[in-house]
Amino acid sequence: MPETDAERTDAAHEIALPDGRRIVAPDPNQAAVLWHEVTGNDLYARGVEGLAAGDVVFDVGANLGLAALFFSDLVPGLRVYSFEPAEDCFACLRENTRRHGTGITAVQAAVGSRPGTGELTYYPRSPAQSSLYPDEDEDRRHLMTYLANTGIDEDTARALGETMYQGRRYQVDVTTVTAAMAEHGVDEIALLKIDVERAEQDVLDGVEESDWPRIRRVVAEVHDRDGRLAAVVAGLTRRGFTVGVGQEEMLTGTGVQMVLAVRDR
Repeated sequence: MPETDAERTDAAHEIALPDGRRIVAPDPNQAAVLWHEVTGNDLYARGVEGLAAGDVVFDVGANLGLAALFFSDLVPGLRVYSFEPAEDCFACLRENTRRHGTGITAVQAAVGSRPGTGELTYYPRSPAQSSLYPDEDEDRRHLMTYLANTGIDEDTARALGETMYQGRRYQVDVTTVTAAMAEHGVDEIALLKIDVERAEQDVLDGVEESDWPRIRRVVAEVHDRDGRLAAVVAGLTRRGFTVGVGQEEMLTGTGVQMVLAVRDR
């Protein structure tokens, strides 16, 4: 029999954030790293700068809900819809939202180019790298570079990498930004945040042209290969956004870039 959400949460680990709030996570070590990355991400902070209570954020690729908590800390009263397809992560997202997430709605779905289903590869030892488009070689290279940037020696990094990508595959529901806006009665998205491990173009392709004027900002992690970063920047620019590109310090040397797009008004 499949596990229930309660059983998955019971099997998760409880950790304390630096501010004392306690959350649950499938992997406590990665959760601590993710909180540091989210709160230290200047583009995330800039993405909600100037927003107000009642504004809507779509948190696509929500994982445990850490970005949603961070956004809500910065702007109390935001309405955040957090989309996460991975079963274990969603169970933790829902529990973390129950504990701390006033105004956050957890939605168990991936977001893509069309509604339906997709095959997710889930990594229990590295939940944040789970993907509809798995690429173990690329992920391993990025991990080795990231760990080298943190000062971890190569032998330790290699040993960690040996166990990170033992995944399992299963079907998940897929919605689109446009479909989710209609389902949840959202007239305007103040911030569309995207962190979906190589599926970012799918998320953008799932926004119907008539809905783009109703999106004010986009902040997205982009895996830049085969010209993807240039295509994302060009598409957002064409739709009336001013686009900036940056990179997290610990990802220097990888192809993982961050994009912040703000609609010209």
